[in-house]
Amino acid sequence: MSFDDRRRNVRSLLFFAVALLGTVVISFVGSFAGAADRGELALGPRYTATAFDRGLPPAPDARPGPRVALTFDDGPSPQLTPYILDVLAAKRVRATFFLQGNHSADHPDIVRRVQAEGHVVANHGWEHPWFPDLTPEETEVEIARTNQVLTDLTGVRPTLFRYPFGQPSPAGDAALARLGITGGIHWKWTSNREGDFQCPGADRMVDYVVTEAADQAMLLLHDAGDVVSCSPDQLQYLPRAIDELRARGFTFGVVAPSPERSAINAGSPAAVVP
Repeated sequence: MSFDDRRRNVRSLLFFAVALLGTVVISFVGSFAGAADRGELALGPRYTATAFDRGLPPAPDARPGPRVALTFDDGPSPQLTPYILDVLAAKRVRATFFLQGNHSADHPDIVRRVQAEGHVVANHGWEHPWFPDLTPEETEVEIARTNQVLTDLTGVRPTLFRYPFGQPSPAGDAALARLGITGGIHWKWTSNREGDFQCPGADRMVDYVVTEAADQAMLLLHDAGDVVSCSPDQLQYLPRAIDELRARGFTFGVVAPSPERSAINAGSPAAVVP
């Protein structure tokens, strides 16, 4: 075989190898994108339903009893929200998610899953700012932009807003009134127990949730923000707390606007409903 023939053979082999590599890369990218569309790119732990979970009745919270709402702020995040949704699905619990606009735009598949699994999608501002420091124009953008993204992703217009840090502002209240959104949704936190963003661990989080539980209580939890830096083991509090509350006779509901202000939730114009 001449040198030219050998060179042509080498070129052919190289061309074949490059083409094969390109096919593999394209296939991987396609699979990666498909997984993203299906919400499968969880970066944190996942929850697997137990035999106890599988034995739950289809509607365990239809029975009468004191009712609480699990509310999750700052999400969604691929580190925490998929696990939380796994637990809620296994335990047959609906919750209320106060979502940030920027995180929702970054993780649209998770937002769609939140809505598809029957949870309430609510507004928590675009970038979690301190609202008293914003101009009226900035305030309007924070609220309206988030509502538009959440509406586009879910097909449902959010009607609830929770101020970041629970700090209202006159400009925020005016913007909410113009947009027809119920704001000032707070929570019950009357004990000295640490919250999840303080990373107290699973045992102390169960104690926090159980201690704060009362009829109509809106319990403050998080699925993004500072809590992402806590140990992943802390997430184990959620299935344990749900089981403990049910064992004590509690049922679970979601937050809804109400003409009556809730004294137990710092005067929130909202109620916990089935």
